Amino acid sequence: MRNTIWQKRIPTLLGILFITIGIGITTYLIKTGVLFTTKAGPSEDPHNVRITNITDSSFTVSYTTANKVVGSVNYGRDQDLSQITLDDRDENGTVSNFSIHYITVKNLEPQTTYYLSINSGGETFTQDGSLYRIQTVSPIPRLGEEDKLISGKILFPDSSTREALVYISADETNTISTLVKEDGTYSILLNLLRGKDMSSYYSLSEQTPFRMLVEGQKESSNVRFNIPPSGALPDIGLGNEYDFTSENLPEATQSAASIFSSLDLQGQTSPMPKISIPKENQTFTDNQPKFTGTAVPQSSIEIVIHSDENIRTQVTADLRGNWSFRPSLPLSPGVHTITIIARDAGGILRTITQSFTIFESGTQVAEAATPSATPVVTITPTPTPTMQPTPTTVIITPTPTTPPQVTIVPSPTIPPPGNSSALLLGILGVGLSVLGFFILLLSRGASSL
Repeated sequence: MRNTIWQKRIPTLLGILFITIGIGITTYLIKTGVLFTTKAGPSEDPHNVRITNITDSSFTVSYTTANKVVGSVNYGRDQDLSQITLDDRDENGTVSNFSIHYITVKNLEPQTTYYLSINSGGETFTQDGSLYRIQTVSPIPRLGEEDKLISGKILFPDSSTREALVYISADETNTISTLVKEDGTYSILLNLLRGKDMSSYYSLSEQTPFRMLVEGQKESSNVRFNIPPSGALPDIGLGNEYDFTSENLPEATQSAASIFSSLDLQGQTSPMPKISIPKENQTFTDNQPKFTGTAVPQSSIEIVIHSDENIRTQVTADLRGNWSFRPSLPLSPGVHTITIIARDAGGILRTITQSFTIFESGTQVAEAATPSATPVVTITPTPTPTMQPTPTTVIITPTPTTPPQVTIVPSPTIPPPGNSSALLLGILGVGLSVLGFFILLLSRGASSL
């Protein structure tokens, strides 16, 4: 009797039990979406989040994403976030995907705290679980200065997305920003700069060294400059460093002939032609890097690149004395030298040589830091006593110690696709189901005997 029960009932019950448990586990995992649902990926994650252009009635939120997605800001005077603002380029009502996001929140009340979150690609991002907070400032009268409009053009790499942001600041100012147009041009009014305490506009001077950060999706450029008389800055190649301060630029108002005569009359030393890029022993991953420098305005510069390609060409400096050259053919990996042959302001022929290295495409290069500064601080998610975000909510207020142009970097937790525990549980469920069917088959075979 016992043998008969073991052969018929117990294996059958065990098989049914295993099948039931297995199907139950698998059904639960599929139903809850744990087993097969992939959560939001890092392509939507906002990076380099900055809040700039803070006034009594508006502020701008800007950030980048790895892929082109729709971006917006939800905000309000309380944590309900009852209002939404789209990207500045979506003001016509058509929502588009961008990798560079620039969102201006307008029509605000002065000296008022606002809460906000970032909606990127349909996902909501906050500051480590807490809403961002920003406080508008008091209205102040404009100074009686003439407008100082800075303009220029960004040169994008051929394969780059033609989107970029421009940030400008000085040592004692807040940060202002603008969006670069599709053709690479930009313009920004320096008169909008305020002092760090935000209580007055900054008094502009042509001797003030300003900092500019040009930020693209993958590359950026740091630029130092003084206010040029014309307001126009030289072209900026994204990914390169520039110094357009007065000590590094010739006078744009003088022609080459007038420089010759003035220096001859005064008996001063003639200014030398210069290679700005590359720096000595600079390294490049781009096998067609852009070389730049200065010389006598509108003078001819002979360029020789000593490499397997053995390039020799001539370029002409512009009215500000800037010259640039980009090889039409890729340079081979390895160490190269560039030589320029040009006359100084006294007519003396000068030869200058710099060494540089081309790395193979895809090689990661750790270059020496170029002595330039970014216009705002890029904040990592590590709390420090300085301008760094903490895990708690950051309040931006116009005080001398905590300037309102502080960079806020969100740290949303985005779990990787899938879940290892859920996967093991799913395998267990399927395994139990298979084992149950196998036991049933054995029990039926035994009973038939």
